[in-house]
Amino acid sequence: MRARWTVAAVVLVGGLLAGCQVAVSGAAGVSAADEQKAERLAAQRTAVDSAVDALREAPALQYDTTVKDASGRPADLSFRITGDGDGIGTLPFEGRPVRIVQVGGELYLSADEDYWKAHGLEQDSAQFGTGWVHTVGSELPVDPAAKLSPGRLADALGATLAALNQTAEPVRQKGPDGPEVYQLGGGLGALQVTAAAPFRVVGVAPALIDPRGGPQLGTGFRVRPVLGDDLKRFRADFDSAVDQLGQPFEGLAQASVAVLNDKLDCQNFVGSCTTSVDVSANVVGGAANPKPTVHVTLTVEMSAGALGSRNCTTQADAAADATITMSCSVKFSLPNRTASYQVLAKPSAVGEVRVPFDANAVKQRLAASFAKLGA
Repeated sequence: MRARWTVAAVVLVGGLLAGCQVAVSGAAGVSAADEQKAERLAAQRTAVDSAVDALREAPALQYDTTVKDASGRPADLSFRITGDGDGIGTLPFEGRPVRIVQVGGELYLSADEDYWKAHGLEQDSAQFGTGWVHTVGSELPVDPAAKLSPGRLADALGATLAALNQTAEPVRQKGPDGPEVYQLGGGLGALQVTAAAPFRVVGVAPALIDPRGGPQLGTGFRVRPVLGDDLKRFRADFDSAVDQLGQPFEGLAQASVAVLNDKLDCQNFVGSCTTSVDVSANVVGGAANPKPTVHVTLTVEMSAGALGSRNCTTQADAAADATITMSCSVKFSLPNRTASYQVLAKPSAVGEVRVPFDANAVKQRLAASFAKLGA
């Protein structure tokens, strides 16, 4: 009995030893190199998450980029936008600098004639190229209010970060303003985040913001929050930009004008002739409230045989789908003799659809909006 027990004990001990040996050999764990990489990835994740959170809390953002002008020289463009989506500045749409004022959900553009031609507005390109044009964000490659405000940018980055390769070895390099940054996305860098606290987004590729329209804004923006005195300057610059809008063209409507009931009245022995006409101004498209107006330009060519011809021009604003009366006068030089002349008048009119714009009311709204931001 004792011998058998001893054998059993030996077998049992042997089994325990074998079990210990298997457990130790199967728990070798991660290598030191893998642990270090995991730590670097965790540090990058912390930086990115914190930077996106900070982005969402920013009162306003400034986007800066550099493009080449028509002569091939580098040109710096800048655009600032609040959390409410109110923004001013210049963005490079399809390689062309386009000035933007976006306020209260309304969007106004200032671009050259070639820009409007490229967008199928050949007929209106000459007049649109001289002033501001009201349009909607869906007409642009990227709607600034919908994509570039702090909260919207944070949303876009949060949705696309999962698609970036965040398991690859983190890439650190010198950032645009000096300190080292993490660069995610490869190539020219889809996203750049400071590698040291305070963490913030300092660079973003437009394609990361909007995969479809973003590439039409170039390869990358430098990004920074607008704070303190910069926020106060932003407010002052915004008021100035609003004052420059005047009465913008309506890019979403067309005018049709017609001259009706023309009447010619000439004063005997004076040589002064006045043409009075009714002008109907009809509008197709545009917003229903407030209704656009039609800026009418009336030109009258009057001829009187040997006295030659004279032209006159006058302007007036008409409500959409209304008829107004306009008058235009010329004066002929009469000879020092008694004679009679037949005067002919040829009136013509053109119309431009304009947007009613109350700059003071807009600036009052901006004052309330910026006051909430501390400016």
